Amino acid sequence: MSFNPGHLSTELQVFSELARAAAGPSSVDGILGDVCHELGRAFGFTQVDVALVTRDRSQLERFPFLGAARGNAAASVHAETDTPFVVVPLRSDVGSFGFIVCEGTVGEQELDILTAFGRMTALVIAKTAEHRALEQEMEELRRLDGVKTDFVSVASHELRSPMAVVHGIASTLHIRGSELREDQLAMLQATLHRQTTRVVELVEKLLDLSQLEAGALALAPERFRPRERIDALLPNIAPDRLADLRVEIAPELELYTDPHAVERVLANLVLNALHHGRPPVCVRNVHNGALQLVVEDSGPGVEPAFVPYLFDRFTRSASAGDHGTHGAGLGLSIAQSYARAIGGELRYEPVEPSGARFTFSLPADAVAA
Repeated sequence: MSFNPGHLSTELQVFSELARAAAGPSSVDGILGDVCHELGRAFGFTQVDVALVTRDRSQLERFPFLGAARGNAAASVHAETDTPFVVVPLRSDVGSFGFIVCEGTVGEQELDILTAFGRMTALVIAKTAEHRALEQEMEELRRLDGVKTDFVSVASHELRSPMAVVHGIASTLHIRGSELREDQLAMLQATLHRQTTRVVELVEKLLDLSQLEAGALALAPERFRPRERIDALLPNIAPDRLADLRVEIAPELELYTDPHAVERVLANLVLNALHHGRPPVCVRNVHNGALQLVVEDSGPGVEPAFVPYLFDRFTRSASAGDHGTHGAGLGLSIAQSYARAIGGELRYEPVEPSGARFTFSLPADAVAA
């Protein structure tokens, strides 16, 4: 096929299609599909294929004659099939993305046009990839902004109530402390302990959330015995509920993973069971193809309609306050995030005749040899 001025309009149509693709929201694959179609139509190629360096190297190996094209379009012949090909490099100052391989022949002047076309296509691919990266970055910024809004909303709402109670008790003790009877002082002290415990739990959850959302969780695996960690953990998170807890984890069991992540998962599961379930709350280990740590209570369990949303952030069951409990809807979501950070997973299942069971499945390599 020889070049002639009368055929120039067709080449201009190809460039026009490329410009249209550059202006639209097309994907890289969509752009390359349009390019191949237009090249085949404009230059009479019987087959047009793409070999991208960003994909499987075996794709490039299908075209051993690509070496014929350095920076410019070049004509070549397949050594085995004796089929003529034109190789168009997708290369410009912004980078090299691969080649377009066209079955057929063209003249020297048309090779110059194809060279320019390949360079423009490379620029369009770079622009599209940059646009997509920018869109993803903007989407991530929108997501983080939403998390920030939820964070501020939950923090202000959940902290306001206990802090108002704490302030009220402090004011009462300051103004009338000497006038109060012992039983009144004891009641105020108990209320003060409950509310400050609630504040501490919420602050820990919000700090965990900020770490997880920022991707700032630094995992430091080490060898440890989970029974020892749990025995030390429970008096700190539930000092007044130790009688309601049972630990049935084998003392000799050893793990090799991040101990802080395991502690945060179990702490959230235990507090959730104490707040929403009924004693006894049991923490045990089982081997069911893989090591699992289980937290189980004897309460009413989770409403079936709420189960699909159980691990969603900032969600609470409509009956969450039935037993006088409070929460920001963060505990189980944070527990799931920590579990996944070390390659594990959480799941829920009801217990018959009543109760809730949360199973923390650890990866196989978390069990110390």
